Amino acid sequence: MGIQDVIKTDVLRFVPAKSLCRFKSVSKDWNQWISSPFLAHQQAIHFTKTSGFFSQSNSQDCFFIPLDPHSHGVPFPSLSFLPESTSIRTTSNGLLCCQSTFQDSIYFICNPATMEWRQLPEPSLLHGHVSAIALAFTLSTFNFESQFQIVCAVPFHSVKAVYFEIYSSRTNTWKISDSQYFYAGDGDLMFKGDGFCIGETVYWETSNGVILGFDLKYEVYGEIQLPLPPGHGAITEIRGEMCYAMVITCNSENDEAGAYSLGIYGGHDMVLKHRFPLDVGSYLGEDFDGEVRVLSCVSDGMAMILVGSNVILYDVEKRKGEIVKKLVDLPDRASAGRFLPYVNSLVRVCPVERMPREDHDLQEVLRNTSELVGFGEVSLCGNKWIGPTI
Repeated sequence: MGIQDVIKTDVLRFVPAKSLCRFKSVSKDWNQWISSPFLAHQQAIHFTKTSGFFSQSNSQDCFFIPLDPHSHGVPFPSLSFLPESTSIRTTSNGLLCCQSTFQDSIYFICNPATMEWRQLPEPSLLHGHVSAIALAFTLSTFNFESQFQIVCAVPFHSVKAVYFEIYSSRTNTWKISDSQYFYAGDGDLMFKGDGFCIGETVYWETSNGVILGFDLKYEVYGEIQLPLPPGHGAITEIRGEMCYAMVITCNSENDEAGAYSLGIYGGHDMVLKHRFPLDVGSYLGEDFDGEVRVLSCVSDGMAMILVGSNVILYDVEKRKGEIVKKLVDLPDRASAGRFLPYVNSLVRVCPVERMPREDHDLQEVLRNTSELVGFGEVSLCGNKWIGPTI
């Protein structure tokens, strides 16, 4: 076996989608392998590192911020390949969920790297601007056809309740859960952005000072009190645990962390677990007195932090940051908009007519897929609940 064969079989699965598309020109054999659904599935499982962020301000086209422009990228960052104008809502492992800007009941699932997409059936409930969704998509060896779920939390202010409507790609249908979350207080409950999924549990930050959790498997909810004092933060995952990242402002000159620090809260009581100093002066000067807040977090210990008009990508483990975007480039500087982490993956968007009945029907999936690509037959050898916290 030559070096090219070793690279083709053992290395390409770890390469981002943009680079793989360039490597198709190496040879006819490489082109056939990179274009096959088998390599796409392997690459989706093995390449899981965040490649960049999709961002969108109010009523504007979305754009992509690659962490490495040479190897990470998508053909159409504005998602112009979709049949109509959309708003980006949530991402998971290479899949992006978008909502029509003309009709709230129309959703699209797509992979921006491959431009594959499909429209979902309309839900039963009205998913207006006050609702919040989350995409649950777990990569596994037997999830060959990219089965996923979407859960939408829909508040009904008249009865002070939140209903949960769940879409399953396996059945291509929506269903309304029997669980409802009832909240107290005089004001209406609002969601601060869409949900963050860890495993089979979805978390939303709410305006009533709690993180609302929903277990997709058992369809039960739970709530965790947010840290005080409240601030602009983001739910994230660090080492498999759910936690909350927030910028802490210190007015004391004797504080060793400096004027600004990144606080990581965790546990059932959401106590401060870690605190990392943010050297804001290195970006904007020592006399900076503007806004500093967390925009988004990703599961591999990275945080997007707004420092004045600069978007900083901060590595929690290395305690280092770099400027990746200036908001002066955006049409709406008053709002930083959404920053959704994206993995430059070849993960497939399965058409409805080819969905397997169960995830473990891999033999049937391989047989149908091999017929499509001309590989011939393929065979195989041999009531309140609180989610996981630190």
